[in-house]
Amino acid sequence: MSDDIAHMVVCSPFFDKLPAPFNDLLGFCSFLNRRGTDSINIITRPPGADPQAMKLDVARRLAAQGVRIFIRASPYLHAKVYHFEYRKGYYRTFIGSSNFTVGGFERNHEVVSEVEGVGVGSACHREIARMEELGGAQTFEAWIVNGQPKGELGEI
Repeated sequence: MSDDIAHMVVCSPFFDKLPAPFNDLLGFCSFLNRRGTDSINIITRPPGADPQAMKLDVARRLAAQGVRIFIRASPYLHAKVYHFEYRKGYYRTFIGSSNFTVGGFERNHEVVSEVEGVGVGSACHREIARMEELGGAQTFEAWIVNGQPKGELGEI
């Protein structure tokens, strides 16, 4: 993450502690904001669904900081994608089995592949757009207005 990041997407169904120096999702997003990242999008399942889901108060705090959160209640979200778009015009996308947790990044044996490219027309970009589409996803604000609907597995 040495180059300037213009846009970041985190897609994970599970959030917990993160390795230092970030400690948690709030710390990670604060780090990106301090570095001047223009936008941060998070794609996840309903906050507060269970102990491993994003906490509702964390979602509220992130939304207040301008982080766009997309809730995928159905079908069940199991994807893990971490997408960095750099100001220099290239991107890096990490796709694999690692949840956005210390377990996913340090403790567990996980597989993650890195995809690199230039521009915004890649299969990675198309899949992220599909996961953010309203119809399959709701913004956090719409999810709140709609009464925080349960996920496909009856979560919440």
